[in-house]
Amino acid sequence: MTPFEGNDDIKIVLTKPLSFDGDDDADYKAPNFVHRLFSLFRNVRPGSDLTNFQASLTPQFNIPKSQLQCFGESAYLFGKDLLYQCNNAESSIERFISVVAWSISTTRAPPFGVAPYNPILGETHHVSRGSLNVLLEQVSHHPPVSALHATDEKENIEIIWCQHPVPKFHGTRVEVEVLGKRQLKLLNHGETYMMKSPKFLVKFFPPRVDWIGDVNICCQETGLEAELCYITSSLFGCRGLHSVKGKIYQSSSMKTLYEVEGHWNSTVKVKDINNGKETIIYDAKEVFSELKTPVVDNLQRIWPTESAAVWSEVSNAILSKNWTKARDEKSSVEDNQRKLAKERNSKGETWVPKLFTVSYSKEDDWECSPIQERVPPAPIDVYRQHESSMEAQVSEGNDIKVVLTKPSSFDGDADADYTAPHFVHRLVSLFRNVRPGSDLTNFQASLTPQFNIPKSQLQFVGESAYLFGKDLLYQCNNAESSLERFISVVAWSISTTRAPAFGVAPYNPVLGETHHVSSGSLNVLLEQVSYHPPVAALHATDDKENIEFIWCQHPVPKFYGTRVEAEVLGKRQLKLLNHGETYMMNSPKLIVKFLPPRIDWIGDVNICCQETGLEAELCYITSSLFGCRGLHSVKGKIYQSSSMKTLYEDINNGKETIIYDAKKVFSELKTPVVENLQGIWPTESAAVWSEVSNSILSKNWTKARDEKSTVEDNQRKLAKERNSKGETWVPKLFTISYSKEDDWECSPIQERVPPAPIVVPI
Repeated sequence: MTPFEGNDDIKIVLTKPLSFDGDDDADYKAPNFVHRLFSLFRNVRPGSDLTNFQASLTPQFNIPKSQLQCFGESAYLFGKDLLYQCNNAESSIERFISVVAWSISTTRAPPFGVAPYNPILGETHHVSRGSLNVLLEQVSHHPPVSALHATDEKENIEIIWCQHPVPKFHGTRVEVEVLGKRQLKLLNHGETYMMKSPKFLVKFFPPRVDWIGDVNICCQETGLEAELCYITSSLFGCRGLHSVKGKIYQSSSMKTLYEVEGHWNSTVKVKDINNGKETIIYDAKEVFSELKTPVVDNLQRIWPTESAAVWSEVSNAILSKNWTKARDEKSSVEDNQRKLAKERNSKGETWVPKLFTVSYSKEDDWECSPIQERVPPAPIDVYRQHESSMEAQVSEGNDIKVVLTKPSSFDGDADADYTAPHFVHRLVSLFRNVRPGSDLTNFQASLTPQFNIPKSQLQFVGESAYLFGKDLLYQCNNAESSLERFISVVAWSISTTRAPAFGVAPYNPVLGETHHVSSGSLNVLLEQVSYHPPVAALHATDDKENIEFIWCQHPVPKFYGTRVEAEVLGKRQLKLLNHGETYMMNSPKLIVKFLPPRIDWIGDVNICCQETGLEAELCYITSSLFGCRGLHSVKGKIYQSSSMKTLYEDINNGKETIIYDAKKVFSELKTPVVENLQGIWPTESAAVWSEVSNSILSKNWTKARDEKSTVEDNQRKLAKERNSKGETWVPKLFTISYSKEDDWECSPIQERVPPAPIVVPI
């Protein structure tokens, strides 16, 4: 008896099994961008210095401008002129408040998932905005140090910055400490303001960028000082995102004059302690309104070291989405720098900055002093009157090409040129509202097809039972002694712990989905007996060997910052009926570690046979963050449960025997084939997902997304119809029960699984 009828109109797509090393299989890899992104983190550990990380990014993760340009933009690109306010306020306290607002305006963050180019040694950037002339030079490459000098002769203002970013990896985040002094001189008033930068923060889960840490601003001449604290939200959202708080006080008396509070990406206000009056001193939308793309005013005066010239071909290729050319041009820039460094080393020469003198000490870090007193007008200008719709400005002369790209918008994530690659953007958006401890049970269903392997989780569970090179089940049944059989069962249990490639996942099975496959005399039948929560049941029988096994599998994935752990609940039974032995076992947890990226199994597994009194305790171990333990390790013991006497590792004679060889088990795995199309049920996994799988295999992502939505929409429609009729869905192949103590239990309705219409070629 079969609970379903065949269908002549049915379509089946059966995909090849995962190889021993799933990462080598193109059909089962994460999208190329994601694969590249995570490969960058493969050898990164907490506390690692990521100074050289930016240089290793492929162009898909670059915005079309250098870090030196971004640094300069924070000085010369603005809507509301806060520098003018600093200089023209009447009293010293008003000027100080304006300097605080201007300092906040320089904390600008790129969108999540992308970064500017790493500046080359000696790279320069020279731009004018009205009477303000700004000049930058990359004065060191290892470590990366940038120097900025700006003068405004009309307003009699001078700015000198030295910036040394030190990025470090801390598991769920990267923190970039920005070392170096910043000076703003209001020469008409004889006032020099010293300040530092907060730390830049990149959080992976949930994905976001922010500024954190303490900033001190002081003016020795007026005795005024400010302490600001940049605050991000905690993991549980208890504090405000993008917050800045602090106070302005008289340093001699420590008397607080104003309290500062707000958000650096919206508004910041000060509160006068004397009268309680509040005033908005900073409005991000005003500062970032109508930012203009700089233009080349005089191409003949552009230096070959100008950022917009050095990276022009790379930027052009990125803007046109020609990734191959972008990668080649970026490599060309970097290769040329290595060549120049090699030439200097061979001649015993030391590179010296042309525009700044630099010094370094452990106490003060890097200090930069401009060689010239005044910055001359630049060949690149920020024109307030030119068309605001200009996307990029390309200028070419006989020997030089310049590409100037538009500034990042106030909401950088809305700017197509400055967003992470599409796949990455989708991936991180899935984690936007995920918190540590979150149940990710429904997460798999929300994945776009680019992150799916072309098969269902139900098929994946089934494959661990019917796909193998070396037949360990045969060994279990045909070993002579009970101990030998038990050892073989341990090996077989290990063989069922199979993991997909990193960064991809099977489809989430629909309710009532089935999978029916035969491998020789072994017939395997699965059914998705619950959708919320997801529970799969498996029944397999081998009439020739007189073997039966029954599994009930309920995965519970949870998010823990740098990893996802999927506890696999449910009982597993293997019955060797010729010997009257039943083996009970559980499954380890599947772990997906993001940083460094890998998948593994962890946790304790117990295997026992009541009839023989034998028991095994296995512990699956992954490497620690610092690599102190072995990756993919399994350790344990086999013992007599009545006496607790350990039997293996063979305690009697110390003899060691290999009981499991993954390469043999996974060697020459065959793709199942349809032997009888009329015998296929409409609920068969390979039929339910056939159109989606076909589209994924042909890389037709639009069709794959549409077909996946069709499958899911149909399930919602069926559920709605059942609810309207007051019906409860009941499995057709298994009876199920649930209790808090035992979780889900599944019992097959039929004693034997019939031969399947899908077979594994022998």
